[in-house]
Amino acid sequence: MPNKQKYTLTPKQSYEWAQQYETAKIYLRKINSRRPKVAQYLHIYCEWAKLNPDQLIALKENSQDRLAAEKLLERFTAANLDIPDSLRCQTATSIRALYRTNWHRLEAEAGKIEYGTQATHRIISKQERFKLYKNAYNPRDKVIVLLPNCSAMALETLSMLRFEHFEPNWQQQVTPHISLPAELLKGHGKGRYKNVRQETFITPECKRAIIEYQEWFTKTFNYTWKQTDNVLLQIKDGIAQPLKYNGILFAVNQIAKRAGVKWQTHDGRVIVQTALESIGCSNNWIRKIKGRKVRGEETPYSQPAIEQLRKKYQEALPDLEFLGIGFKSEAEEFTPEEREAIKKILEGLKNKTIQFIEPTRG
Repeated sequence: MPNKQKYTLTPKQSYEWAQQYETAKIYLRKINSRRPKVAQYLHIYCEWAKLNPDQLIALKENSQDRLAAEKLLERFTAANLDIPDSLRCQTATSIRALYRTNWHRLEAEAGKIEYGTQATHRIISKQERFKLYKNAYNPRDKVIVLLPNCSAMALETLSMLRFEHFEPNWQQQVTPHISLPAELLKGHGKGRYKNVRQETFITPECKRAIIEYQEWFTKTFNYTWKQTDNVLLQIKDGIAQPLKYNGILFAVNQIAKRAGVKWQTHDGRVIVQTALESIGCSNNWIRKIKGRKVRGEETPYSQPAIEQLRKKYQEALPDLEFLGIGFKSEAEEFTPEEREAIKKILEGLKNKTIQFIEPTRG
């Protein structure tokens, strides 16, 4: 690999090189400008990977390892290369676009779209997410930790989320569905964002946290919830008023500071996308769950399609739920003898051979 800006091929030479490969030609035809420069990015990556564009697409088509191409791209973004970070980013973006513009080949081979964009953001671990949860000092703030990390909702969307966006029987669902109109999403339904909806879900542990938060709020402030209420409400000044964008941002920053974890709500989008990619979810479905435009879509998803999305989302629950690791680590603090004693006490309570007697006051 040449140093810095001294590339093996000039943009013009790279463009001529790209014309040898059908997949590269398909991609470059869809670009309105800077085609030679983009071709140079493709050449940089192909030279590093020792594969040509057609071979990269073939790697994506390999049913034995559907994520091989993403793993290769991840190694490129982390490799110790003597090139500027901006060039590395532009190159990685161009390779993802190469995959996207050749989606029809992948669909023809696999029967569905199996590619996905590999996030270059650092993914906060389950341990870090649990630290955030433990440093949320009230039920509402626990919801602020859980909700974006499993639903891929943006911060602005969280500030406008209402219970009327939940499906009617959400308390009875394992993974409740939330349908968000374009006005709550990026672009606010204007221009190319018109008719875009986000069809997302929440994990069982997030659902439980929301129910506990509602019960706590009702008991603490004698409040009666309505369907039109915002999910996140103020608990200090202006009690029961919607918690605005800046209020959520302040809570997020305070929780992250106490936990000693670098975290923002946008990290939840990366967590959800990565979890869905790991179980082979199609890119169009990932875009639908993240609230992004899906090419060729004109009408909202039908209920059968929602149920298909729900089923796929549930496959990703092992990567999305994280509270269990905290309970496990606490249980492991007991010695084998202590665990055996606890087991006997629980069995005694179950068999009614042991009873708790409230002490009398003298």
